[in-house]
Amino acid sequence: MNKTLGACGCVALLALLACKSKTGGTLTVDGAAFAIDTCRSGEANVPSFEGVDLLDSGGRRVRFLAKPDGKVRTFLFQPGAATGNHVGEDCGTVSITRKNSKVNNVSNIQGTVSANCTGGGHTIVAGLTFDNCH
Repeated sequence: MNKTLGACGCVALLALLACKSKTGGTLTVDGAAFAIDTCRSGEANVPSFEGVDLLDSGGRRVRFLAKPDGKVRTFLFQPGAATGNHVGEDCGTVSITRKNSKVNNVSNIQGTVSANCTGGGHTIVAGLTFDNCH
C-alpha cells in the first residue's frame, strides 16, 4: 500500500514540476532588475486578455497586453492593486503561442516580449522569453 501511495506522490510531483513556469532574459522597472517569480496567462484573468502577467515575489506585476497587430500595451501593478499604471502603448512587441496543455482550464502559453516603454512615471524595458504560463 505504501509503495502505491509513494508512486502516486512521485507522479503528482513530476506533473507539478513539469508545469512550472519558466522565464529567461531581462526585465527592468525604473532601471532596477525585476526578478520574475512566476508568470500567468492573461486567459486566467477576469476579464481575460491576450497577454502575460509577470510577477515578482513581492506581488508587483508587469502586464504585457498583446494587441492584434503584435504591438504591446504595458502596465505596472503595485502589490494587491486591481488597477495598474499604464506605462506604454506600441512601445514593443509580444508574441504568444498557446500550448496543448491546460491547468485549471487555462491554456499554457509561451512567447517572447521585446519592449522599451515609458509613461505614467515609470520605465519598463524587456527582452525576455516565457513558457508554461497559465
